[in-house]
Amino acid sequence: MSTSREAEAGAGADLEIRKAVPAETPLLQELYVEAARWRVSRGILLWDEKTFTPEYFAELMADCELFIAYSGGEAVGCFTLQWSDKLLWGERDRGDAGYLHRLVVTRKRSGLRLGTRLLEWAEDYIRQTGKTYFRLDCMSENARLNAYYRNAGFVYLETVTGDGWSANLYEKKL
Repeated sequence: MSTSREAEAGAGADLEIRKAVPAETPLLQELYVEAARWRVSRGILLWDEKTFTPEYFAELMADCELFIAYSGGEAVGCFTLQWSDKLLWGERDRGDAGYLHRLVVTRKRSGLRLGTRLLEWAEDYIRQTGKTYFRLDCMSENARLNAYYRNAGFVYLETVTGDGWSANLYEKKL
């Protein structure tokens, strides 16, 4: 039986989150491909693993802030933050929010609250920039992930639709 200290260490007590650099592209690819495959195995057709090329990550690093998380020297998660999202948020996007996208936690560490810790870190980061809101979206048909974000304190605002998709918009006032 593990002690609480061992359980805490397994949950990433030594979690380090920082901006990703180009040299970490292979690690980012591993995280996102693993997530895409896991989602497909659960019937969630959101990401095509072939999308995650070095060029894709170079664009992400140029267009938004891409963060990578390490625990015990292993890459365990990643996400992006951007400071505008007119496509999904339209008129609500007034420069007063940070937008989280592409949150991933390695399946090897699932169930250890790493996703929650990444959300908390992102919330603090956004708050430090002086923004008023922390926002994210989630595919509307993914009931489990929608519940996860509501349980994390995000408030559902509305559902937006596009060509063949619909996403629920969530925000948290900081």
